[in-house]
Amino acid sequence: MSSVTAPQIESFWRDGFVTIDDLAPREDLARIRRMLLPLFDRFHDLLGCHAFDLGEEGRPAGVPQIPEINWTIRLIPALERTATFAAARAAASELLAGPAIPTGFDHAILKPPHNGCATPWHQDDAYVKGCGPSGTVHFWIPLQDVSVEMGCMEFIPGSHLGPPLPHHRRDHRRTAHVLEVDGVDRARAVACPLRLGGATVHLPRTLHHTAANATDAPRLAWILEFGSVRARARWRSWRRRARFGAQAAREPRASI
Repeated sequence: MSSVTAPQIESFWRDGFVTIDDLAPREDLARIRRMLLPLFDRFHDLLGCHAFDLGEEGRPAGVPQIPEINWTIRLIPALERTATFAAARAAASELLAGPAIPTGFDHAILKPPHNGCATPWHQDDAYVKGCGPSGTVHFWIPLQDVSVEMGCMEFIPGSHLGPPLPHHRRDHRRTAHVLEVDGVDRARAVACPLRLGGATVHLPRTLHHTAANATDAPRLAWILEFGSVRARARWRSWRRRARFGAQAAREPRASI
């Protein structure tokens, strides 16, 4: 599949996200979809660390609004041997200008048809509060074509260059699992609809959300994370550039 271009790398570090139109083979994504969907049939049977709902209740007694399965590779090790996993790792290495290492965490999120519930605006770093900026890049890989109406990813450009924002549980519900941030300027949001085979990649402090699925088809996405010490260095360089100008943020030749 196509590699990441120099303009895409520049856009990624400037805006905090990028769209890759041809990341993975469609036939491989169809196989991954067939592997993942049965996990959601077992949602209520999976151990606590694996299954959460990103809707109003983190542990719903009935049908979940936005079921999430964590550590899918632990449950299905063959996922790590797919062409899609290899392609994402290769693209992460290009974005990071060096070898990308899997973090050991991945997850899948299903939005049923007409689920009536959006995933709220948040920064991924909020889930690792107190650990400092994550040296990771996050791939969101839809397993079907995904439109705005189905709940594609939406981002706030440049939000990765600011500080971690205060988050709280959805609607301040004590029993909710998902985190959200208030006061997002939604007029600045950039929606990223994709055809099957594409993906978005973002940094852990990039504000993002997905809308409710308003279509007749289920929306399934697989999310992979890769890390590198270079990620923190590059992110800090772009923060300096945003604050003080490009000259102050120029990286040493050895780090490129």
